[in-house]
Amino acid sequence: MVAEYPALSKLLDRIKAVAAQINSSGWAEANAGNISVNVTTELQDWAAPGLQLYLVSRTGSRYRDLACDPFTNLVLALVDGAGWKTVPPDCRPTSEWLCHLMLQQRVLASITEDKVVLHAHPNSVILLSQTDMYSDLETLNSSLNQALPEFELFLPDGVAIAPHYPPGSQALAECSLVVIGARKALIWLGHGLICAGPSPDAALDLMQVVDKAASILLGKMMLASHLPAGLQLISPGR
Repeated sequence: MVAEYPALSKLLDRIKAVAAQINSSGWAEANAGNISVNVTTELQDWAAPGLQLYLVSRTGSRYRDLACDPFTNLVLALVDGAGWKTVPPDCRPTSEWLCHLMLQQRVLASITEDKVVLHAHPNSVILLSQTDMYSDLETLNSSLNQALPEFELFLPDGVAIAPHYPPGSQALAECSLVVIGARKALIWLGHGLICAGPSPDAALDLMQVVDKAASILLGKMMLASHLPAGLQLISPGR
């Protein structure tokens, strides 16, 4: 199948590379994290009117396996007004497919170029979400931007935040859809990060930016608590 679709083959190569990067970054313990990609354009002759096609992480798949063999660790989901089904029919998508599907439908409704929803577990983001700062969205985004000035260049609307809900639950999916709005990044309390982009690499770019900003911010918070009297941290460009 892949050989018949050069654009799909190229896309799978990029999914493979992104999965390898996420795994090497330590953001994918066991089978943590997942990805969905709208491939309706790449599989145009499959796409009947009103039908959307998505490549989605298979349930139980690992990023380290996806990095070696993306084709067998993804499932094709066919979505229309009546619901969805998978190819092959006996394979199931990730337990967080409902959230991916809702966010992918939001992307379609907003007519953006985004086609990828990427989820992983960056340590710094998970840790930051468990601090008091996480309860104040404005302060969180301002602090992330001060920690890494490039944060605002990549994410001018900042990140969205969601409270804790069980992973894979409908409550988490519905909450995510409400809070993310037009933003491209969403932090789940104590769980991880979701980013949307026009390609796997673009979504990973945003994930790396949020992780870098969160790491620096956590470092600043720790350093500030140990500075001698009379010394204080400064924010670049502020």
